[in-house]
Amino acid sequence: MLLAFLLFGCGSDIAIITKQTPPFDTSTGFVDTAKQEPSTEPSSEPGVEPSSEPSSELNGTVGLVVYELEQVACPSCMGVPQEITITFDAKFHNKINEPHMTWVPENGTCVQNLNYTTINVSPLNIGQSLSVQGGQTFFSPYFNGSSYYGSHQEPQYSRDTLLSVIAPDGSAFQLMSLHGFDTIEPWEMRYVDPSYAFAAVVSKNGTNFSWTPFGSSSLFNITIAVYSSNGSQLLGYVSCTSNDTGNFFMQGSYFQGFPYGSLAAIHMTRVLHQRVPYEALGGYIDAQVEWSVVGTGHIE
Repeated sequence: MLLAFLLFGCGSDIAIITKQTPPFDTSTGFVDTAKQEPSTEPSSEPGVEPSSEPSSELNGTVGLVVYELEQVACPSCMGVPQEITITFDAKFHNKINEPHMTWVPENGTCVQNLNYTTINVSPLNIGQSLSVQGGQTFFSPYFNGSSYYGSHQEPQYSRDTLLSVIAPDGSAFQLMSLHGFDTIEPWEMRYVDPSYAFAAVVSKNGTNFSWTPFGSSSLFNITIAVYSSNGSQLLGYVSCTSNDTGNFFMQGSYFQGFPYGSLAAIHMTRVLHQRVPYEALGGYIDAQVEWSVVGTGHIE
C-alpha cells in the first residue's frame, strides 16, 4: 500500500465517509507533535547521512525498504481506525541490475495516472526478524513469507536520525528518517471533525499549498484524490512532485473535468530516496522514507 487514497479507491467497499455527526471538535489537527513552534526558516539537513557513493566491491540492487508515517487529519472521514500509522516493510532478493521504481512522479511534473511498476523478484529469508534501532526508535519487523513487516507508535519515531537495520547474523545497513511539519496550508484541510471537514477549497483556478519547515534535500509530493460528492466513487487524481521549497501552486486546469462539489483527499508527502550499501548481500538497498499528512477538501 503506497497511499491511503489507493485504499479509498479500491472498489465500493472503502470510500470517503461523509456521515454527519454532532460537532465534537472544531480544531485543526496539528501535524508534527514533537514540534510546537512553527518555523519559517529552511530546515537544516542532518550532519550524518547513509552513504550513497558507489563501491568497487558492491553493485546491483538487493532489496527495497519502505518506511512511512501517515497522519490522517480526520480518520472517521477516511474510514481508518487511527490518526497516525507508521509502517516498515523490507524485502530482500538476489541481485538485480535495475533499481526499484517509486510511485512518486518525476520531480517537476504532474500526472493524472500513477503507473507504479514493481519488479518481480523472489524474496530472500535472511532470518526470523530484523532489528531497527536509532535514537528512541527500536522495533522488530518479522518475516511474513514475502517481506519483513513491522509497525510502531509515534513516540518511537526518531526524527532526522540515522537508523540501523540489523539482521540476525549481525549484518546491517543504515537509512535516514525524516521530520514532519509545523504548519500546512490551506489550514482548513486539517479539520478533524467530520461535520466541518472537506472545507478546504481545491480551485479550478488553481490552489496554493504551503508548509513548514522546508529546504531539505527531500522531494515533496502533493496528490489529490477526487471523489463523488457523496464520497462513494473515486473520479480521478492529480499527483505533483517538486523540491521541498515550502510552496507549490497546483494548476486548476487539472481539475476542470471534475464536478463542482466533488470531495477531495489531499496528501502532502515529504519523500526521501536513499540508495544504501548492504555488504552482506553484495549490493545496494533502495530505501524510501515518507512522511504524509492527509487532509480533506472539495472542488470549487
